[in-house]
Parts: sequence; structure tokens; C-alpha cells
Amino acid sequence: VLISIILGLGITTILTGVAEFIKHPPSGSFYPPYGIWIVLVFVLHIQEWWESYSLKNIDTWKLPMFLFIILYPIALYILAHLLFPGDLRKGISTKSFYLDNYPRIFICAIIMDVLGIVHNIFITGLPVEDQAFQLVVLLTLSFMVISKNKNPTVHYIIAIVLIVIALVGLALDRVSLLRA
Repeated sequence: VLISIILGLGITTILTGVAEFIKHPPSGSFYPPYGIWIVLVFVLHIQEWWESYSLKNIDTWKLPMFLFIILYPIALYILAHLLFPGDLRKGISTKSFYLDNYPRIFICAIIMDVLGIVHNIFITGLPVEDQAFQLVVLLTLSFMVISKNKNPTVHYIIAIVLIVIALVGLALDRVSLLRA
């Protein structure tokens, strides 16, 4: 239940931020990689809620495992907050906001990726070699933070690739449920 509450707060943050953009449109055109990140984080919230449902099958819970599992929804909630400026009434430029804040967004995404890899290894039992996508995401986002790359084309590509990975992950989960 606590995981669902945290995820619900993150979804509320995203929906509130989008509603604020509708009420107070940003100055200039809307920066597509930024919009893709908003959609991506929304999809990740839905995916985490869906995946967390399978935790009901765990027979014995220990506090350290629960505290570890709750870190991912907490990171998602923080990421949702990082995506939106404090006061949208100032007519911000979404491109400058995104490019000024992408290192924080990417660092939070890196933390989530590491948490996901550790979860996959120690809780679900997946070997490291089955986590190629997660490792590529980890290396790519880490490189972007270290290099401080603000090339719009690179940000477009990264945002599109990440949303495609998330949507394919959701689709594959759905296909596996239909086969079960």
C-alpha cells in the first residue's frame, strides 16, 4: 500500500505539472526531449505500480528488503518533482529548463537504473548478462552527465530510445500475461 501511495504522489506531481503547463504555457515552443521525459517518467510510474503487484507473492518480508524495494518508488517520486520548475507562472523556456536541469534528472535516472539492476540480481535472480538494456542506459546517462553534453540531437535520441525501451518493456509484460 505504501508503494502505491508514493507512486500515486508521483503521478499526481506529473499530472499537476502538465495541468500547470496548460494553464500557464511556457515561453517559446515546447522542447520535445523534455516532453518525452515527462511521458517517460509517467510510464515508469505505471510500470512500477504494475510490477509492484507481483510483490504480493513474497511470503516473508524483512525490513531491509522492504526498505530497499521502496527506494525505487521514492526515486521515481523525486524524479517527477525534478521535471517541473517551482513556479510555472514565470513563463519558463522548457528547453533552457531541461538543459539546465538534465544532469539532476539523469543522476536520478542513474540511481533508479542501479536500483533496478540490484533488484533484478538479488530479488528476482536475473544474471547481469540478462540486463543489457539497463547497463546501456546506465553507461549512456553516466556519459551524458560526465560530458555535460547539451547537443539537442543527442538529447532527442536518448529521450526517444528510453521511452521506446519503457514502452517495449510494458508491451512484453502484457504479452507474457496473455500467454500465462
